[in-house]
Amino acid sequence: MLNKFESKYYDTAVRMVKAFLDILETKDFEYITVKEICTKAGVNRSTFYLHYETMSDLLGESAEYISDTMSGYFDQDSRIQDVSAMDKNDLYFINAEHLIP
Repeated sequence: MLNKFESKYYDTAVRMVKAFLDILETKDFEYITVKEICTKAGVNRSTFYLHYETMSDLLGESAEYISDTMSGYFDQDSRIQDVSAMDKNDLYFINAEHLIP
């Protein structure tokens, strides 16, 4: 789990999560390698294994990072809570564009 209070450890984990998410935009999960993530994040392979046992651990932490980041936006802006005036199409997080390979 990402811990903001251990800043160097946290910053490294965030770099790996962001690198993973960037690669995930262009490649399927099963084809992403630890080496690719480490190269993109600028860390050693041993650093990856200091943080994660498996790629699935990184995937889980990435999902948590996305959720935490997204919920942070809602906490900061109370106007988001009033969705009644918004266009229904603006409320979708996933649309057909995201579902077509």
